[in-house]
Amino acid sequence: MKLLRLFLLLSFFSLGLMGHSLPTVAQPTRPTSEEKSLLVYPNPSTGIVHIAINGFEGRKIELRILNVIGSVIYRETLTELNDRYTKTLDLSKFATGLYYIKLESANTNEMRKLVIR
Repeated sequence: MKLLRLFLLLSFFSLGLMGHSLPTVAQPTRPTSEEKSLLVYPNPSTGIVHIAINGFEGRKIELRILNVIGSVIYRETLTELNDRYTKTLDLSKFATGLYYIKLESANTNEMRKLVIR
């Protein structure tokens, strides 16, 4: 009987039926060289914007900034990128509002929203 009680008690704990589940430890994830990312900060911005590009090493990419109706207001072709690339742009001459940062390469497209105040 004690063995059955112990078995049931352990089953309840392992299934989380006692109202509490055992804590799990989250393992940190590191981006691999295959992961691509586009980070735009600060957002919202007053006009000085940092664009961090990861995972596009050795590729030719097109960086575009579009206004809310899709017109391209800034365009630059970036080549010979290393694994981590950061670019600072001064967009303070543009009107306040919503913009889109678009990064395009032969096989990948990334887009982020940007608010200029």
